[in-house]
Amino acid sequence: MKKSFVPLLLVVFLVGCSTKFSYFFLDWAIEWRVEEYVTFDKQQQKQFDVLLEKFLIWHQKDELLRYSQQLNSLSQAIQSQTVTPELWQQQVTDAKAHWFRIFDFVLPDLLPILASLSDQQARELIEKLKEDNKELNQKYAGKTPQQLLDDSNEKVIDNIDDWLGSVSPQQQALVKQYNKQRLATLDMWLEYRLDWLRQFQQAIEMRDDTELLEQRMRLLMTSPDELKSEVYQQHVDQNSRLFGQLVIDLNSSLSAKQRQHFTKKMDELITDLSDLSKEIK
Repeated sequence: MKKSFVPLLLVVFLVGCSTKFSYFFLDWAIEWRVEEYVTFDKQQQKQFDVLLEKFLIWHQKDELLRYSQQLNSLSQAIQSQTVTPELWQQQVTDAKAHWFRIFDFVLPDLLPILASLSDQQARELIEKLKEDNKELNQKYAGKTPQQLLDDSNEKVIDNIDDWLGSVSPQQQALVKQYNKQRLATLDMWLEYRLDWLRQFQQAIEMRDDTELLEQRMRLLMTSPDELKSEVYQQHVDQNSRLFGQLVIDLNSSLSAKQRQHFTKKMDELITDLSDLSKEIK
């Protein structure tokens, strides 16, 4: 849901085969994505362009270095095989903090744009978000638990294969064991997204009340976990711990060739992020 109106989840651009190339087109990608959700008038477009330029300068200068430092710390722990469940949970916490800082940064400049939306623009935005939700529900509709499990196994194994260059039968077994142990969250996740959208729609419909709009948007954009039920949050936390254990187990199983492949790929990403953070014009 957070992809809906402000900058995309940047990791999409930062883990590709050419981080620098992707990052240089980030402004274009964000503009293109936003246009899918709402059509700005000239004044709103001008405001958004200023916000986007300000955001990209800040992100490149301050945030990319944070990403590089965190990845370097994680890479060193993996190479020295000192990853612990506690260290993994800290990595998860730090990664979420990166995301929330983005929204905390853009929100003051984004709020006037949201408040200025016409009724037609507001309807356009909400309808597109509802369409996204409908498509997502259709994606999972009718799938059996086994089909969902098979899909998850395939997705995780493909990602691991990308980072390691290959996946051994033992590592595939570890992934399948992890997915079998994972607590079911799909229905709760879909309901959470629906609740997020309901509250976002209420905020947009009451956008004339700027104080309420800011309050609602801060909740939705920077503290969305507060919308999760206690059971859902417990399941998410447990699954995060299970994934951390999977990382630890996979790390112990790496061959010399796999470890070399991972280290090279990670080092390239870290170097690209560090270099980009220094290339502010």
